[in-house]
Amino acid sequence: MPDNNMNYRNAPVAVRADGPATLDEKTRSIEIVMTTENPVRVYDWDRGIINEVLLMSGAQIPAARQIVMLDTHSRFETANIIGSGRDMRVEGNQLVARAFFSTAPESESPWIKAREGHLTDFSLGYRNDEVVWVAENTTASIEGRVFEGPLQVVTKWTPREISAVPVGADSEAKARSEINNNLTAKNKEDVKMNETIRKMLESKGLPATASEEEAIAFLEKLEARQEPPKNDPPAVDLDKIRAEATGKERDRIREIDALLEKYDCQDMARDLIVGGKSLEEAQRAVLDRIQERSKKQNPGFVGIEMGQDEKDKFRAAANDALMLRAGMDVKSPAPGATEIRGYTLVEMARECLRISGKPYRGDTKEMVGRALTSSDFPNILANLATKSMQQAWDLAQETWPVWCGIGSVSDFKTYYDNALSEHDDLEEVSDSGEIKYGSFTEKLPETYKAVSYAKKFRITRVMIINDDMGALTSLPAKRAEAAARKVGDVAYAVVTGNGNMGDGNAIFDATNHSNDAVSPYNDVPGVTTIGEGIRAMGTHKDIAGKRRLNIRPLFYLAPKALEGASEVFFRSERFSDSNTIATDSSLAATRVNPYAGSYFTRVYEPRLDDDSTTAWYLAGPKGQTVKIVFLNGVQAPIMEMRQPGFTIEGFEYLVAIDVGAYAVDYRALYRNEGQ
Repeated sequence: MPDNNMNYRNAPVAVRADGPATLDEKTRSIEIVMTTENPVRVYDWDRGIINEVLLMSGAQIPAARQIVMLDTHSRFETANIIGSGRDMRVEGNQLVARAFFSTAPESESPWIKAREGHLTDFSLGYRNDEVVWVAENTTASIEGRVFEGPLQVVTKWTPREISAVPVGADSEAKARSEINNNLTAKNKEDVKMNETIRKMLESKGLPATASEEEAIAFLEKLEARQEPPKNDPPAVDLDKIRAEATGKERDRIREIDALLEKYDCQDMARDLIVGGKSLEEAQRAVLDRIQERSKKQNPGFVGIEMGQDEKDKFRAAANDALMLRAGMDVKSPAPGATEIRGYTLVEMARECLRISGKPYRGDTKEMVGRALTSSDFPNILANLATKSMQQAWDLAQETWPVWCGIGSVSDFKTYYDNALSEHDDLEEVSDSGEIKYGSFTEKLPETYKAVSYAKKFRITRVMIINDDMGALTSLPAKRAEAAARKVGDVAYAVVTGNGNMGDGNAIFDATNHSNDAVSPYNDVPGVTTIGEGIRAMGTHKDIAGKRRLNIRPLFYLAPKALEGASEVFFRSERFSDSNTIATDSSLAATRVNPYAGSYFTRVYEPRLDDDSTTAWYLAGPKGQTVKIVFLNGVQAPIMEMRQPGFTIEGFEYLVAIDVGAYAVDYRALYRNEGQ
């Protein structure tokens, strides 16, 4: 597999031999040789110091023929960008370009030094896409040329950045600098000394306040000492300790660097790599960044930002393949999705590792564990879980949206719904021309707030090995259904709970609010009982008690227990005096049912049965009755990866919905407790 990580040739190259002749003061640019086909000693994560050849035929020059120019390969801050390498092209066995220096203050020093002839060397940062390793004492024929090992021949590679450096090492450079074979020197340049080695050296006499350079020098002197006397304890195997420690450190840097590049989070490198964070800590930090980014771009959906390279294309295909396998509708499957839709979860995990260039062979349990601690496989499963959750949410059979209003809050604090009375009636202007001011009355405010409701679920290694697609789709779907139920519970709890409003009285109060039926109107829905409810709502006065509001009920709410009898009444064009529920008797011949047909939008809700099987309600226009408020207007559950994040045994998700509800105005609500 190609190594898609960033590589740095410790082989800076020089300004062209005709140096000053290529310098252009007006454009602040100079012609440079970015790299050649000459063998250069570079550091390889797996083999240490090796010779490497970059074939110019394999150079993948960007379409814009331009890459960023940095100060000594420092990618941590934009302040380290000093210009760009442009007009990139292959000339013979060289990749050449023109280095343009920015006019920003931080670029002035390198430009002056280049102009004066002091800065002559540049170093290339690139990515190996396809390589051929020629082992020692062997030869290989590549593109008609014979190469002798040990040597790494890069047949396809992508320039990523060019850096101005103090001293280069390419054979074409004017000031050559050989790479030290000692691995310690490489560590001094690229990575900080591992804490394990540092503690061992301090136990041997290194002062705790010693600098990095002093520690390295101390280590080299320690290695040069003679063997201890036979009676002394065995000498510490410094090479072994150093190899193990540096191996872990380079793996940490490589994994984190790949993670940051994959999810466009390179600005986090200083905190994560230089800050000594573990891979697990870096994964959690990147997931948090992705979550923040997704919420801003598409609230309520946890997505994965896609690029267009090979791994991104595979992830897109894998996402759609799992959805197809789960029986979900995918209108336009990504290329390759139908070919891999038959993969088991174990096969998908193995392919994720292979595409990422990670070990994918061996024991299934261990392999799945590695996949679960990577980024690609958990995110593919997360996409499936998110789609399952969204689908279940959309299909939830909830009745509150039919008649409730919807609002939004920006946090979890208590809010106040203040309302003013109607304006005074206009008065005739007298002969004197005096016009009086009108007045308003403000009612006591209603209070409301959003509350967070959440549950967690786990995706485990056992589920993956057992190919348990049902669990991967049903768990998030059930959480979405639970979230939908919770919103409905919150909405109808306002009605059945009959809590106090801002004036200190219950929502339904016959004495203070005139919106709770009294005898003889406590009965089943009929012309008389419904007519009384319409009268009560229509004759309510505004807050100041000055004018009738003439509120017309639009919705009829009832428990499932009343659905049959109610529908007989509402679907009958005639009714009987002796029994207001419609009959076919002769008494109904001339009695027209004014509420038949679509006079009301009828809602039958089982939550009302839990409170009463006889009570029914009338409700006015949306926004005047019960209002449901969502945090930041997100009317759907969100799903988040939770701590500790990825482990070899699986990972856990949190599904949450942030919602609240309150009665806006009792005047638009009416209750009849029936009989």
